[in-house]
Amino acid sequence: MTKAKLKVGDVVHITFLDHAENSKDVLLFEVFGRIYKITRKAFCVRSWGYVTDVDRAGDSNTDNEHTYAIVKSAVDSIRILR
Repeated sequence: MTKAKLKVGDVVHITFLDHAENSKDVLLFEVFGRIYKITRKAFCVRSWGYVTDVDRAGDSNTDNEHTYAIVKSAVDSIRILR
């Protein structure tokens, strides 16, 4: 999967290298979620969130969502799931 084909709204599985405090080396991690933003340096993924913007606006509780910004240069693989 090329990173250039990703678009906002894609549901993805991303594996990426991450630092780990007191580890002997970087570690491979994964995240499953929906791409909600793509910046110059990162893929922003919502792994737990509202299905509709209406619910997001009506509830207005950011604690109900979990998001991650994955640095593009640390990405090992990306697979579009849907």
